[in-house]
Amino acid sequence: MAALVDKTVLSWFMLVTIFVTFQMMNGVESGFFPKAQVGIINTLPVQLDFHCKDKTRDDGFHTLPPGQTYHFEFKIEFLFKRTQWFCQFNWYRKRQESHYFDIYVQTRDNSSNADWKITTTGACKIVNPTTGNIFCYPWNELQGRKKLLISNTTTEQESPLS
Repeated sequence: MAALVDKTVLSWFMLVTIFVTFQMMNGVESGFFPKAQVGIINTLPVQLDFHCKDKTRDDGFHTLPPGQTYHFEFKIEFLFKRTQWFCQFNWYRKRQESHYFDIYVQTRDNSSNADWKITTTGACKIVNPTTGNIFCYPWNELQGRKKLLISNTTTEQESPLS
């Protein structure tokens, strides 16, 4: 009887270990986990430059002409629900403008797809494509994230004392 209990406990322990390992794999794409797709729609009358990333993955720099759409996808965490992607948007109209926005927050977006219209005042999520209902959010402040958007490896370093 004790051997059966030990095997059951060991089996559960192994199953939980495998499950947690899959959850902790950052940057590994797998068909096992659900994916989300984000669409960025340039509603500005000028070219939109943007750079999107999360804490471990980088979608790179992109340019969208007016009226065009860009889509990208990534895996989302189904256990901890902490997936978050952010973008820096830049355009030039009379002056250079640069804004930051959390383009996908798993706890906010509640779905695997999120399409966003980029406007001068913020990003507007298309809530219902059939009716055209949108919900608009203002731009986030850049604060300390500006360096993170430049490169995954950029960190503040002090000059060595001589």
